[in-house]
Amino acid sequence: MSSFMVLFFVVFAVVVVVILGAIVAAVIRAARRTLRDQASPQVTAEARVVDKRTEITGGGETPARQTYYVTFQFPEGSRLELGVPAAESGLLVVGDGGTLSWQGSRYLGFAREILR
Repeated sequence: MSSFMVLFFVVFAVVVVVILGAIVAAVIRAARRTLRDQASPQVTAEARVVDKRTEITGGGETPARQTYYVTFQFPEGSRLELGVPAAESGLLVVGDGGTLSWQGSRYLGFAREILR
């Protein structure tokens, strides 16, 4: 084999290893987060919606993906930001108060307090 072919195969092998390593690392991170969330207790507490935001990734030549986040504030003043489904994000309004349920970093639901 010529030195060019050897160099080509070495570079090709390095690129493949780097790509596979990135994929394996992403799978491990996702699995760790899922296991950590499942091991966490389910928590329910009174909270108020204080902020909402949308993160858009991709676009151009790749499909755009929107992720919705809502920040909740508890009566003692601490805050927690959780990713929420698109359908629920549209229903939550800044200022809403109610009962928030979550487990680890996973949003489980928000029961709005209805004032009469």
